[in-house]
Amino acid sequence: MSGFRSMTATFFLMSSLVSLASAHHAAPAVFTDEEIEIEGVVSEFNFVNPHINIMLNVTDETGAETLWMVTGPAAPPMRRWGWTPDTVQPGQLIRFAGKKSRTGAPMLLIESAEIQSGRFVELDPADGSVIRRLQETHDDSQAPDASLSVALTLVDGRPNLSGMWLGGLGRTPQSPPPFNEVGAALQAEFDALNDPAFAECADHGLVRQAMSGHPLQITQNDDHLVFEYEQGGATRVIPLDGRIPESGEHTDYGHHVARYEGDALVIETTQLLGRLTGTRGNALSDSSTVTETYRRTDSPELGAVLELTLVVNDPEYLTGPWQMTWRKNHAATDYRFVEVDCVLPLAPGA
Repeated sequence: MSGFRSMTATFFLMSSLVSLASAHHAAPAVFTDEEIEIEGVVSEFNFVNPHINIMLNVTDETGAETLWMVTGPAAPPMRRWGWTPDTVQPGQLIRFAGKKSRTGAPMLLIESAEIQSGRFVELDPADGSVIRRLQETHDDSQAPDASLSVALTLVDGRPNLSGMWLGGLGRTPQSPPPFNEVGAALQAEFDALNDPAFAECADHGLVRQAMSGHPLQITQNDDHLVFEYEQGGATRVIPLDGRIPESGEHTDYGHHVARYEGDALVIETTQLLGRLTGTRGNALSDSSTVTETYRRTDSPELGAVLELTLVVNDPEYLTGPWQMTWRKNHAATDYRFVEVDCVLPLAPGA
């Protein structure tokens, strides 16, 4: 390992256009379409949420060494593609390819197509030959399992929403917000580099967190529910007693009023802080309200499925309701969250 650390790495650059269709959701805004290749010695591999990152010491042809950050998707999809905390080790000489930062910072975005293709390689520092490709065997444990039996209701007749719900069904395409002139003007000024979740590791807020495509753990109790999210690490405690708010304070997750309606759980939230709702911006004001409706939509092909329909109303920024949905499959195995340890982006010249 010490020999690897003393090894001088070669820095490669190559430009090409890549398809936006395969881009990571933040790529068009935070990274460019220009692809570069780098080789460097790994100093850290952080297999964490909201994004995995690999720190590389890269030495160019002049002998100058720069610390680069290779950043990728969240831990859940990386797990599905077979990656673990041991896939990359400090001291290894690795070649990566991806998109470079808009700011000129020493950062590289790696995306799903390249991650799964085996394009990234570990190199022998003695002669530059390929030791192995970083192409892992897919982990199907998060895939829908039609043979899994999960009761539709609890013993008291309430819908059974408890358990770990995964993102194995993929993302549901969402309609754009119906902005009014004020909301549209704010959206036109949006720059993802100024997104607090990216630039400051700020909390995601209700809509962004609730609409995450990553795993969600729900625990149902007689008088309250607990929602725990993997990607952002948030926990919501939602009372079922219809209590009124203790004050008029607005917060990231607001004031919840929840109830069961037939086969559904309905959560109405007010007193929310104005927040961006995703990597594309789509800001909401502090006058916004949110209604979440959760119900089971099982099928013979997919097994136990949880569906969320989320509706936003915002008289300041929207002309009418904005509806979004997702579906998640029930975990067939003992799934544990990967920790959240958000890392700030590197600055230009870092």
